[in-house]
Amino acid sequence: MKTGTSDDNKGRVYGGENQEERRARRRQQFLDAGLQVFGTLGYRAATVRTLCKQAELTDRYFYESFDTTEDLLMGVYHQQCDALELSVMQALARAVGSADIMKGVEAGLDAVFMHVSDSRVARVIWVEVMGVSPRVDKMYTDTMDRFANLVMTVARQRYPDLGIDSEDEIRMLGLAIAGAVSQCVLHWLLGGYRESRATMVSATSRVFRGLLSTLPAG
Repeated sequence: MKTGTSDDNKGRVYGGENQEERRARRRQQFLDAGLQVFGTLGYRAATVRTLCKQAELTDRYFYESFDTTEDLLMGVYHQQCDALELSVMQALARAVGSADIMKGVEAGLDAVFMHVSDSRVARVIWVEVMGVSPRVDKMYTDTMDRFANLVMTVARQRYPDLGIDSEDEIRMLGLAIAGAVSQCVLHWLLGGYRESRATMVSATSRVFRGLLSTLPAG
């Protein structure tokens, strides 16, 4: 169970930090430790002791924020996916105003491959969460749905009428595109990043170009 500590319960300020700030800092220390341990040793080889050693905190502070290592894995996953989405959205925002939608697509893809060039991030998002438990599987599929929706949102900005009547087909089309990029990231990771980031962007952007070529002019 997650429990507080005596100094937290008093709510005092120590080292310039109040109770909430101390707890948030310790939680982030474990999230950082989780990224390092899960992204190198792997989730299944991780123990609370290993994570505490990496975080330089005791196990009572682990259980302050997380009930199990699986909870920490999910926390690391969510944090890294949120950071990935933010980097893509920022790249798309910088490309706003370009007459060529592919400029935005390429900027977004470059942000993806830049983010996952950290093998720890790619391993956590694409490898370590697979087959852990039903709730982790649901987290993964929900995230893929989220990125699929982002893909189709970008397409609809240029082509409000996609010429597709079925919302189910639109959703599956977004998943097909997001899945293509996801599979390329996985092979990039497992292949030791042999290809350049520019090659990965160029190859995956062709998939988007193929999608756009099937849509009616906006």
